[in-house]
This record gives sequence, structure tokens and C-alpha cells, in this order.
Amino acid sequence: MALRPTDRDVELMDSAAAGKELAVRKPQPPWKLSNPMGGRMLDIDPIFSVDERYLILTYNTSLQVYTTEDSLLVRRISLPVARSEGGEYIISSVLSKSSPEHVWVACSDGRVWHINWTTGTGADTPFDIEKGILDMDVQSMEYGDVTQDLLLVVQTFEQTPAQLVAYDEEGLSKREGTLLATFDEGRPSILRSAGNGKVTVAASGSTLYVGLLRHKKKGAGPELEYQLYSFGVPDIIASLDIRAILRTTKKGATEIQRVDVAIGGARGGIWVYSDIAAKLTVDGHSTLKAAAIQPRKYHWHRRAVHSVKWSADGNYLISGGYEQVLVLWQVDTSRVNFLPHLSGCIENIVVSPQGSSYAVHLDDNSTMVLSTEEMKPTTYISGIQSLIFGDRPSKDALVRRVWRPTDEISQPLVTAVNPLNPSQMFLGVGNGQQATVGGGGPSMPQLQVFDTASFRGVTKHVLARTNPTDANITSQGAPIVEPTVTKLAFSGDGKWLASVDEWQPPRADTEVFTTGSKTADEARLERREIYLKFWEVSADGNAVELITRIEEAHHTDRQETIFDLASDPTSPRFATIGADGVVRTWTSKLRKRDGLAAIGQDGQQLRAWTCSQTISLPVSEQQDLSIPIPARPARSGALAFSEDGSTLFAAFGEPSEAVVVAIDTETGAIRDTIYGMFRGDVRSIKSLGSCLIMLSEDLTVYDVVSDELLYSFSLKETSPSAKHLAQLAVNYESRSFAVAAPIPDTGMKTMKKGTKSELLVFSIEDPEPQLVQRFSNLITSVFPAVSSSGFVVVDSAAQLWSVAEGAEQAPMLRSLAELGVVSMEEDKQPGAMDLALGDADVSDDEMQDGDQDVDMDADDDYDVHQAVVAPQRLAEIFNTAPSFAMPPIEDIFYQVAGLYAPKPVRS
Repeated sequence: MALRPTDRDVELMDSAAAGKELAVRKPQPPWKLSNPMGGRMLDIDPIFSVDERYLILTYNTSLQVYTTEDSLLVRRISLPVARSEGGEYIISSVLSKSSPEHVWVACSDGRVWHINWTTGTGADTPFDIEKGILDMDVQSMEYGDVTQDLLLVVQTFEQTPAQLVAYDEEGLSKREGTLLATFDEGRPSILRSAGNGKVTVAASGSTLYVGLLRHKKKGAGPELEYQLYSFGVPDIIASLDIRAILRTTKKGATEIQRVDVAIGGARGGIWVYSDIAAKLTVDGHSTLKAAAIQPRKYHWHRRAVHSVKWSADGNYLISGGYEQVLVLWQVDTSRVNFLPHLSGCIENIVVSPQGSSYAVHLDDNSTMVLSTEEMKPTTYISGIQSLIFGDRPSKDALVRRVWRPTDEISQPLVTAVNPLNPSQMFLGVGNGQQATVGGGGPSMPQLQVFDTASFRGVTKHVLARTNPTDANITSQGAPIVEPTVTKLAFSGDGKWLASVDEWQPPRADTEVFTTGSKTADEARLERREIYLKFWEVSADGNAVELITRIEEAHHTDRQETIFDLASDPTSPRFATIGADGVVRTWTSKLRKRDGLAAIGQDGQQLRAWTCSQTISLPVSEQQDLSIPIPARPARSGALAFSEDGSTLFAAFGEPSEAVVVAIDTETGAIRDTIYGMFRGDVRSIKSLGSCLIMLSEDLTVYDVVSDELLYSFSLKETSPSAKHLAQLAVNYESRSFAVAAPIPDTGMKTMKKGTKSELLVFSIEDPEPQLVQRFSNLITSVFPAVSSSGFVVVDSAAQLWSVAEGAEQAPMLRSLAELGVVSMEEDKQPGAMDLALGDADVSDDEMQDGDQDVDMDADDDYDVHQAVVAPQRLAEIFNTAPSFAMPPIEDIFYQVAGLYAPKPVRS
């Protein structure tokens, strides 16, 4: 009989739903949640500083400044933008024209920030124009003898057409702007301007709007007026860029000499409108026929052109899209050059101010800077590359396809931490977001190694079959589906890595095999491929080598799903459980050739992995094994080794009928069987001391030694697809465990879009959670922090969170680059590092206290030398542990101070 929540559990659930802090029965140190780190790079053009020494990237909740010389993070500027019922998100970020140390940032809810990116000030005091913003651009405008920024904003109103409004700083503070144009049809989502605001182009669907500025001086500011032209283009506009050439008149004024516009279409074409301003003013009317202006067409892309940009000299166009290829077009001759095999779909391209570099933002949450001469990367910035769904749809969605992409996260992020290097986090990822959500389900065949100490991606490994070419779609136009890594586990010594990957053909490819009563889904199951692979991990953890591949680890008349993969914490041994109701243990042995041990190139003995034990699991009385496999109810299972490795616990069965068995790992004998521990599917099982922690639709804690149910806790009801995101993690040092489960967001209209997550931290002795924390995004992974008492959380916005006991001062996930803040003053040498313990700015009073002169007694017995510290000495201090398990900041301070101020040595 399955357990049901007690009255006490219902009270706890109601209290957690209210978001209140729950009291514990005995004093416990409070758990703390750190600030989020990382996040997803938005589909917004990266920003170069004027001297090209820094690159500013816009994330979902922050601006992050990096050095182009060494790709280090300089400053993270948090913005008060979070997903809520309104769904606000950052829409645009543009470098100020009159003050290059400032950035303008616009939010979709009408807030505008003016942020000094060199100091981080201005993020707390936004302007609010109280209107929805679709896009924003910034140009400089002369107000008499003063030049200041002019913000061009496309705004939306509830029952009126979209409008183009101009704001200066005074107008922003008063919420008063100058109406430049009204868009009678459509709502432009792309806005670009050039020539100090003299020409502006906007795009809505397949309509292009061109506005030419006319103004007359009136007092201290100009009276602005635009002449707006609109005409249709041959395709839906996915991207555009404008290039304006100005000339100076005899009276010293500037006017437009030439305007060229490049448009990237949703079906792969690029249209170039040359000298468009002259052609528009000849007619003199606000509306032109489509045939009045004939563009020049370029075509190579098969899908939407996500970004198109003019080169600095105007002789080339640079474009990119789904094909993961950077394309360079010579405008006059139409000759094409390619930079193929990038790591993701190209979202944004930016030409540096001096034209010497290209910044390319990819949809795998990375950005690189390429030199224009050699097309080699000089800067690479990579975040967590897990599956992410942004606030705006992809440009490829502008056109209906023959396939439907994945539109929700239905399975947890596969993660593992290397025991030999706890700062290295291994994640199952795909070839960018567009490749991951392709038709046929998510595809994640790669493994990303993410270093939490430096907080950037280190490397990527291919664990399954991939198709890293531009020919990544079938002849019918559907994407080629790649396998997905479903399980990942390190051995206890960290020298071995086991993985499970699964692939099945798309439903459309198996329709020809549906004969008689066989359905397309059954045909897919017959042709799916499931592999269990064992990898040898290098000493530094950055390389893995495939040693053994098992093609039919679990099978009946076909390959069966591998439900779980577990690692023995005491020895290099793994265990798997499959849908065939069998548990198998896997160990390595020496590989032999002709009776002799096989030797590798380096003289080491080669090993191979084989099945050492096979244990058939009992089933409950309600489960009938005589029923044909296709007609059987769905099964589920999970595995967990005991802390000493002597017992293997396996849970397996149909919904609400799963049984738990305790297996002796030495003999393979079943020592005990427990019934009625699960309600619904088995999602996870963990062992902590003498207790089993089991997760289904309930959380159940059971003492194996005393045969006693300690307590249970019911999870909140949510959508069927989101239930699979419920996860369980155990920390052996703190004797605690964490449960991450999706919860419905009642404020949203649909459960799928409004699903959030809740994190609960329990002690094994207490049925009341010690921490109840709601997240505005889905939690895709939670795992224990190695060598620490806390946990690490990854959410669907590619953010990392650290959860730790209050006694440990809640470790923060901070990179070393944040501890060494790069100086941005003009009088400092390029690349100079100023050591700063923390990210807060120092006040004037603190500077005065810290800059006091120190009187030193002259002593002939002492010699005073300037401290010179090698970089590796600092690395020895900061790299002793991962960033979320670092010692207290006070200890780090004294270690660093000891390097720069050692005790004097007598001569």
C-alpha cells in the first residue's frame, strides 16, 4: 500500500506554499542562498568599448564587462529584472554616444537605465516612461554648443498604433518625449539609426520604414520632425543594418550623403538597398510602391539570417544564422568566404569601432571576438550551455516549418562533479539552442566542462554521434536529430566517467514502418539506440578517452531504457537498472591479447569494462510479466549505493507499485524487500547513513535498520511533463538533503509557461524543512557541493546558485576575475590588475583612511624593497578549493597580504 501524507505533512506543505520560514524543533544554523551568477546572454548586440579593450555583454539580469585581452570578467552589474507575471525582460543595450563610459539599457516594461559600466553606478535609479518598449537606439544630437544623447524608442500603447519617440535626459526625467512618427500598421520590433539620428529605419514583418530627420532650432533644444516612408520588401525581415555617410556643407553643417540598408530575410535571403535616401526623396511621397526601389539580392543561408552587418569600409557584408557558419560577402562581386564549424547558431555580429575585430554571439551562450585579418579568435567567453528558453522566440520561428521545435524543458540537466577537481562541473549540452530543440525532441550529445573557480567553460567533449556541418537538415527540411546524454556519473576515485546516451528516429521517419497494428511510436522504440559508455579521465580532468561501449546493456527483444546509473563511492564500480527489471554492476579488468596484458602507447596497462553481476528484481503482485511489452504500463526505477559501498538499493516497478530491494554488492544476493514506498513514478532514491530517501510524488524517509518510516512530505501538483524535473541531492558532510520540484505559477495563464520551482533543504533527523526557497525559473539541476556542506543549483536561465549553512557564511559562486578588478582609469597601464576583495566600490572616506602615509623609522639594518609577487603564488591561494567552498574572506586577505608585506629579513 502506497503511503499518503500525514496531517503534519499537509501543514508543512501549506506553510511552504505561503513562502514563510518554517520553525525547526531544535536550534539549527540557518541556510542561506547566494546571489545568482552567470545567466544567459540575450539576443542583443555585444558592445565594444571605444578603445576595444573591453566587451560588454547583456545577460538576462545583468551587464557583464570582460577584457578582450584575456577574456576575464571585470565587473558584473546586476539589474532588477526578473521574470514575473508581467514577463518583463531587457530589450536593448546601446553604448552612449556622448559619454562612452555609459550604457543605455531598456526594459520591455518601460524602464531605462543610464549605467556607468566602468563603476557600475546607475543600475538602481532607472527612468520610467511607463510605456512598453519594443526596441531602442541611441544617437548624439547637438543642442547649441552641447552634444548629448538622443534616445529613439519604439513604444507601444494599448489601443493606439506603435510610435517612434525621441527622448533626451531631461525628457526621460519628465516622462516627456518628442513624437517623431506613428506606425499605422504593425509593431516594429527592429530599430536602427545612423548619421547622428538623421536617418532611422524600422522593420515590422515584411514592411520597412525609413525616417529622414528634419529639425529647426528652437531655444536650447531642437524641434524634431521626421518624414516617414514605408514600403514592402520581398521577405519577412529578421535582421537589418544601416550605413550612413555624412558630408559637411559650406556653412559647416552636416547632411546625409548616402544611406545603404542591408536586410536579412526569414527565408535566407539578403537584400541591399543602396543610396536609399536619395531614391526616397526623389518621389517626395510618404508611401512608395514596392517596384520603386529595386534591391540587390544575395542568398546562401537556408533559414533566417539572424544577423547581418556592414564592414567598417562598406565593402563587405557579414552574416550568420542557423548553419553555424560566418559568411563574408564582397558587395561588388558577390564573392563569398566562410568561417564554418562554429559551436552554435549565430545570433549577433558586431564590427568593432576600429574595424579590426568581429564580436560574434552564438546561441550556445558564448561570445567570441575574431580578428578581421586572420579570422582567429582572440577572446572567448562561455557560460553554462544548458537548454534555455528565452523571452523572445527565435528568428527561425518567423516562418512555419515542417517540424515543430521543443517548447519546454521536460527532463533535468545531466550534471556531474569531478571528485579530483571539485571546481569542474560536467554538463550534458547540445550544439547550441536551435540544434538542441530541433524536431524529434531535445538532442544533447556533448559534454561541457565548466570551471566554477574561473566561472567559464573550459572545454567540450563529444560523447555521442554529432553532425557538426552546415548540412544539418534533411532533404525534407527537418533538422537531423542527434542523441541525448541521459545519465552521467564519476567513479569514486574520479578516474572514470560513465555515460548513457539514447537516440531514436523522428516519428516522421518511422511512418513507413507502421504495418498492421504497429504504431509509429512502437516503430521508433524498435529502432532506438542506447549506449552505455566508459571513459578514462585525464589527470587534469580536461580530457576523456572512450574505453568501452556497451550496445545492449539492458535488453529483451529490443534495447530497453536505462533508468539510472550509480557509482560506488568506495571503489571504481558502476551499477545500472533498466526497463527489463535487471540490475547490472560493471567493473574494469585488464585487457589481454593472446593471453598477455595489452599495453598502451605510454606503457600503461589497458583496461576494459564488463558486466560483473546481473540481478533480476522481484516485482509486486499486481505486475503481470506475461503482458506483452508494448502493452505494459510505463515503468520507472532508480539506484543508490550505501555510503560504505556494501549495499546497493534498487527501486523498480509500475506507478505506485514499485518495490525497493537491498542487494549485497559482494554476492549479488537480495537481502531485503520493501513495498509501498512510492506514489506515482520512481524519480530518485538516495542513501544517507541508515536511512533511505525516496522521491516520487511524495518524499519519503525510511530507516532501513529499524524498519521504520521516519516521515513523508508531499510535493505540489504540477503538469505531467514538469513532474520529471523533480530531483533529489544528498550531502554526506552536513547529513542533509535537498529536493527541487516544479510548482505551478498561478499568476500565469498557462501552467507550462508559468511553471516555477521550489527548493527545500531537510535534515535527516527533522521532518520540517530548514529552507524553503522559491525560484522564478525552473531548477534544472541540484547536486551537493563537493568538500562542502551545501548544494549547487542550476536553473533554466543558466544561472548558478549556492546553498549553504549559515555557519559557513553561504559561499558565493564568484570567479577569480571578480576578485582581481581590472583598472579602467586612463592613467593605468592596459591590463593592470587591482586586487579588490569584493565587488563594492570604495567610498571617499575609506580611501582617505586607506591612503594615509605610514611613518617608517630609518634603520640601517633593514632594506625596503617593492613587493614582487609571481602570479602562480596568487593562484596557489585562490585555486585551493572551488569558489563555492573557499575559506572565509578574512583568511584569504591575510594570505594575500602576507605575499605583499612579508616580514623583513635582516641583512
